[in-house]
Amino acid sequence: MLAIIDCGTTNTRVYIINKSTEIIAQSTRKVGVRNTSMTGSKDTLRNGVVEAVQEALGLAGLQEKDIEFAIASGMITSEIGLLEIPHLIAPVGLDELAANAVLVPPGEVLPLQMPILFIRGVRNDYGENATLADIRKVDFMRGEETQMMGIIDDMQISEPTNVIVLSSHTKIIHLNSKRQIQASLTTISGQLYEAVLKQTMIGQSLVAIEGEQSGGYSFEEIVAIAQEVTEDTGLDRCLMIPRFMQVLLTTDYKERNLFIDASIAVDDMKCIDDFERQGFMARTFILFGHSNRCDLYSHLLKRKYGNNIKLICLSDSEKLGQLTIRGALLIADRYRAIS
Repeated sequence: MLAIIDCGTTNTRVYIINKSTEIIAQSTRKVGVRNTSMTGSKDTLRNGVVEAVQEALGLAGLQEKDIEFAIASGMITSEIGLLEIPHLIAPVGLDELAANAVLVPPGEVLPLQMPILFIRGVRNDYGENATLADIRKVDFMRGEETQMMGIIDDMQISEPTNVIVLSSHTKIIHLNSKRQIQASLTTISGQLYEAVLKQTMIGQSLVAIEGEQSGGYSFEEIVAIAQEVTEDTGLDRCLMIPRFMQVLLTTDYKERNLFIDASIAVDDMKCIDDFERQGFMARTFILFGHSNRCDLYSHLLKRKYGNNIKLICLSDSEKLGQLTIRGALLIADRYRAIS
């Protein structure tokens, strides 16, 4: 039996896997490294991970001693996680991830009676003496490397491919023809929307208002206008526009949300341009995240490239979880083989 710990910025998921590589139990906690950054203490993260593991074990009818080892990936290995481990330098594939994983004895990082195999994150190769002038080449990931191993294996990636992960961040990841992670670029777009919703006056324009009426705008029309305004006047202006749409025009909250989502997505498209300028070209794009965001980014990519690209959308939450599990198990199997 194995346990898989997927620790992100805002959520932690735990899966219990039997000898047939089937999920027999799982648990989720709304806790991640964001809690550490907000409080300065790792106690909330540590307790949340332990609770999630113990709950999943209870659902499976197992005890800690029944687990051969846990496989942990994601932000848990960052400086605001529970065990900081330096990134590997791209390009990185399955062999490198397995050879450089760190096995920690029971009780050393978490008060759990099982060894834990920590998977390292990956960073771009921007040279040894990089300065601020090189900042556009600088990026890293923790957690996505495990997902990418699952995607590469599941989809038999054998040509240059750009994967766009749509979660609390937007991360563009280039997979090369050798089935390796070559580079990434990241924006804060997911958290940006949440911050606007919860921490600004614009938030009240993004929730349903009794009696409001739709302006009758189509998806295509709103996205096209958002793209024009974002490109011409900038994202900060666009973040204000839902307020004007509510007070001065006839629109409903769905139209206003689409406008701000589209504006953020258009701004993200600039990273694809920058990626290509750095040499990370691809004509296959895999979108990885919530279906609404996948639809929006697919639309923008089609407007940008026409029919010259292949688009694949992965938006089923169960499938996304399975890809993370698949990647973790592949790394664990390779680790066993070389240890």
